[in-house]
Amino acid sequence: MLVLALLTYALVVEMIRTQRAPFTGFAPAVPLGLLRLLLAAMAVLGLVVVNIVRSKIIAGRVTGASPVVGRPPLVQRLLTASLVTLATCQAIAIYGLVLFLLGGQRADFYGFAAFALLGFALYFPRRSQWEAWARQA
Repeated sequence: MLVLALLTYALVVEMIRTQRAPFTGFAPAVPLGLLRLLLAAMAVLGLVVVNIVRSKIIAGRVTGASPVVGRPPLVQRLLTASLVTLATCQAIAIYGLVLFLLGGQRADFYGFAAFALLGFALYFPRRSQWEAWARQA
């Protein structure tokens, strides 16, 4: 569903671009250079930090709002770790969508979307990986 959402964003980008041609963004006067760099840094940092967060979730060392004492079951931790990881990848595509809406450059969206797809490919849950995590936990 997350990849389908990314495709939906691409559809929205193309619809806006064609129906408002020439689309220059909803805030074309705003200089986006610094924001573009900041969001790119956040995207890279997000994929680095997600490795740390994911390992802590799997190990059961992340404290939650749940009043239940002890660690959640392993399957729940594996699902949570996978969802957090893939949601982080999804956020990268949203960064590109925001840049497109502000500045009107398709390359902003498609560049970030490609990076998000790379993250999806790298972090998509695989049975062998889950089995390895289960042995470690």
